[in-house]
Amino acid sequence: MSLEKYSERFERLYKLFSDTYLVFYVWKGLQDKAFEKTYSKNVAFWNATLLSLENCWLTQLARIYENSKYSGRAAVISVYALLPYQSDKERAEIVQNILNENKEIVNNIQRLRDNQLAHNNANHLIEPSKILTRFPVKYVEVENLLKLTGEILSNLNPKQGHAYAYEMLAEDSERDGKSVVKKLEYYEKLHKNHLDRFVGGEIDNPRFPPED
Repeated sequence: MSLEKYSERFERLYKLFSDTYLVFYVWKGLQDKAFEKTYSKNVAFWNATLLSLENCWLTQLARIYENSKYSGRAAVISVYALLPYQSDKERAEIVQNILNENKEIVNNIQRLRDNQLAHNNANHLIEPSKILTRFPVKYVEVENLLKLTGEILSNLNPKQGHAYAYEMLAEDSERDGKSVVKKLEYYEKLHKNHLDRFVGGEIDNPRFPPED
């Protein structure tokens, strides 16, 4: 693989990592138990939203860490597909060690992708607990894997000396997720106050927000 093609694919991998990081931490911000009352008021919307976000980051991680005949032929863009073409063997070894240390969670994400996200495996969909018992995907392990993103990218980068700081993106994304729900909660308080005023005879129109 030429340096130009490697660099082009690396930049795409960087974008995939960043997008996945963003989605995971928005999703994480929405996991707060304190938000369940708000979710219960629009169950269909929130069930669809939370499921979509979870499926998104799981699918993206499965693609980022795809280790298959396609990655072996560099027909896809993944960590495993780029690693053999990293000319700096010392940095390539660092990435390989990270992959070895996280082999179990990467493999489990792949199994979930194969049986649920990419294909409707009948046995799995009927009894999902079986595959999740054999191949558990623990969110703390997923987050630990994501926290290695900067180190992986730094060592796959065709140029030395590049650092990637994802802490701020994680904090901003998680805060944004929480902020949306808190704004909805504030809106609900204003709505209740408006209805109380209507019931008390202070205003004539129960509609909220009031029409101009």
